[in-house]
Amino acid sequence: LVVRFQTALVSVSRVFEIIEIQPEKTDYEEKCVEKGGNLLISFENVSFAYKDENVLHNVNFSVKIGERVAFAGESGSGKSTILKLISRQFATERIALISQETTLFPLSVADNVRIGNPKASHGDIMKALSMAGCETFVKQLPEGIETVLTENGGNLSGGQRQRISIARAFLKNAPIILLDEATSSLDVENETLIQSALSRLIKDKTVMVIAHRMRTVAGADKIVVLSDGKVAETGTPDELMKKDGIFAHMSKLQTQGQNWNLEN
Repeated sequence: LVVRFQTALVSVSRVFEIIEIQPEKTDYEEKCVEKGGNLLISFENVSFAYKDENVLHNVNFSVKIGERVAFAGESGSGKSTILKLISRQFATERIALISQETTLFPLSVADNVRIGNPKASHGDIMKALSMAGCETFVKQLPEGIETVLTENGGNLSGGQRQRISIARAFLKNAPIILLDEATSSLDVENETLIQSALSRLIKDKTVMVIAHRMRTVAGADKIVVLSDGKVAETGTPDELMKKDGIFAHMSKLQTQGQNWNLEN
């Protein structure tokens, strides 16, 4: 009933096998609730390697249904690997992934959003676009929602591409949301718009997010801090700040960077 990861050291030959596996359609959340539990994911002494490079070392953590869990740590600490492993354990309709690398196709805006739910009506698509904050800029496109995008949405700005991908996630309405810090490379205005859309998207969902900016994790129920592929700290934002360890140090450094100006 729980998606449980047992001790395993996976070589590169197994990586491609894992990538090709499509999990069976199983409603993990409902079955857990039926049994009186709310545990959705459990990592138990998980290790993982690409070729000869060990990426994760005896990782342990859990995620409950409806919980918001953030993964923090320096680049290369194993955050993205964890999200990829998690994404392979659920039927695709149960998960919506929003990452920095937005994938759009040379189709109309409507068809790009419809990927989230091929059976969606015109009204459903318009509602999803509205929830994602796309309405204004889509109306300004030459043919509205029927405007055909260039390869990977090259005729849209970075913020607009991200909002289209969020609209797709709204249409999909999956119970589990994976976020690979979708706003880290955007300007302040676009970041604010997308943060607002994401706040609407994750309401009443189970959320796992890779946090590059520490302010992203302010509302997290739990933070898992990774260092060199190992879990270094786990706790709420307040607990980790009081601990004055890796997370607190990262937060302080980012605060100092935000306060920097030419007079400094």
